[in-house]
Amino acid sequence: MMDRLLPRGMFAGILAALLAFLFARIFGESQVNLSIAYEAHQAALAHEPAEPELVSRAVQAGWGLLTAIVMYGAAYGGLFRCSSGAPMAARVLEASS
Repeated sequence: MMDRLLPRGMFAGILAALLAFLFARIFGESQVNLSIAYEAHQAALAHEPAEPELVSRAVQAGWGLLTAIVMYGAAYGGLFRCSSGAPMAARVLEASS
């Protein structure tokens, strides 16, 4: 029984993560870009040198964001499904004995 719960929970977590990615991409990235522009403007006013970019913003906002959200979604979906399915499995095992 538990062997079916984990993949189902992970799949549900991945689906939720894809929706969260779309939301973050549409509504969150514009705010992040505004914040980055504000920090760059403040650094220019203070005559500070620009910091090197280790990972480009395109990668951070695209594949990086998608990878992080999907991994966390799968993990939390699996954990939630197993933890919510454990009492149900215990009742089934108790009733069968």
